[in-house]
Amino acid sequence: MIQSVSGNNIYYNHVLQNKNTASNAVLQKPVLTKKNKFSLPNTTNPLIIFTSLSSNDKEKFLYLLNFMRNFPISVNSEGMSVSKQLEYLLRNGKLLSHSKHDNSTTLDNLYSIAIKPRAYNLDQRHLISNVLDVLVNPRTVTQTFGDIPEHEKPTILASLKSDDPIKKDPSLMDVNASGTCAAASNEVNLADNYPAEYARWVSELSSAEKTLYLDINLSSISKNPLEAIQIINLLEAKKTDINFQKARIKVTADDNAYIRAQIQNRYWDKGERNVADVLIQSAIMQLGSQNTYNSLSDTRSGKFNSNSQGLIEIEKTFVESLIKNKEITSLVYQKIDDEQNLLGYNCSFEKMKKHIKDTIDAGDDVIIGYVLTNETSGRTASQYYNPKVDGKPNKIINGHEITIVNYKFDKNGNMIFICVDTDDDNNNFVEYSADWLLPKIHHAGYPAYIVEADEEEIMRNSELIA
Repeated sequence: MIQSVSGNNIYYNHVLQNKNTASNAVLQKPVLTKKNKFSLPNTTNPLIIFTSLSSNDKEKFLYLLNFMRNFPISVNSEGMSVSKQLEYLLRNGKLLSHSKHDNSTTLDNLYSIAIKPRAYNLDQRHLISNVLDVLVNPRTVTQTFGDIPEHEKPTILASLKSDDPIKKDPSLMDVNASGTCAAASNEVNLADNYPAEYARWVSELSSAEKTLYLDINLSSISKNPLEAIQIINLLEAKKTDINFQKARIKVTADDNAYIRAQIQNRYWDKGERNVADVLIQSAIMQLGSQNTYNSLSDTRSGKFNSNSQGLIEIEKTFVESLIKNKEITSLVYQKIDDEQNLLGYNCSFEKMKKHIKDTIDAGDDVIIGYVLTNETSGRTASQYYNPKVDGKPNKIINGHEITIVNYKFDKNGNMIFICVDTDDDNNNFVEYSADWLLPKIHHAGYPAYIVEADEEEIMRNSELIA
């Protein structure tokens, strides 16, 4: 939910209260239509692929098969056993995909989870199953917090400091509508496009050290090294080493994330975040919020967000740049006044469409922040809403972050965006027509080179409030 808007700086904190209210927002059964960056022909015999593996990789693969033997089929696995999931990931190349940060493979990191002790005795087999589920189906990522059983709460409360607000008000632990949509969207992007890195995040964050390191090119933050260093300092990222070319960033989840992880390890229910979701989303929230996030209450402080939940656009873009280790430009498309009215746009819808299409064609996803106004949703929905905005104020009432993973065209040649929404309580893709979604996009993040030709124009227009 949008708590405040100041000029064109829009704050996304909660989730949409009116989910998928547009008549043309159609949910469908999951069909993976996106071109897989690591795809191999479906007719490829996995045995042929297996025999081509190095002896070291064969040993790791067989070890995992044995380690996960007789593990129950996960409800998030589309009916696939662990062996079938491993075969699927081997067939499409994701199992041997390499991390850009340390060159480890997905297989390496799954193996590491299996052979090394986990923090707080988190169940290794459950963690491996979590990773496999998400890598096979990134749309299963959710931001829905699980409930904490009443009999567990006294132990949790006893572990907190005496001045902790949760100790005075235990109901703060009962998170109904989470503010982790930006973090969950980054998680979807990790799993969909960087499978080895996704597995590495889970492996390192669940390890005894509970620490992940990102080796970052400063150029992924800014072309100006001094400016990049200033941004790192401003966002208070934990750096262990830095020069004018590279920086090593230390990433940790907050301590309370492991309380959540242990609860989900023992009491997970369908539709809730699994342990991998908890750790990755908590670490992203911590990294983006200047290390102020509290996983128990889903709240943060920090210097940028005036509200206690979520990440704002600047924070989300910073994290996305670190994850991908390439410069991400966030374009703000909408003109919004101080009264939270949508007044217009900083470029044409055709340009917005091209930015999204070009990014997906280049092999990446697009994380967008979109809004609903009182003219387009809820009780005041109007069939006469003009998506081009005809000069009349459109009061913004909700905002949300989702991930566009692909596009297609209907029989009439109209573009449709295929998306993953981590808060729709559905493991299927959601499809939005471009005509419906484009007028609602407030901001979106792109590789800088894709949008550099339009960035100056959009930034200039954003300063002119109609």
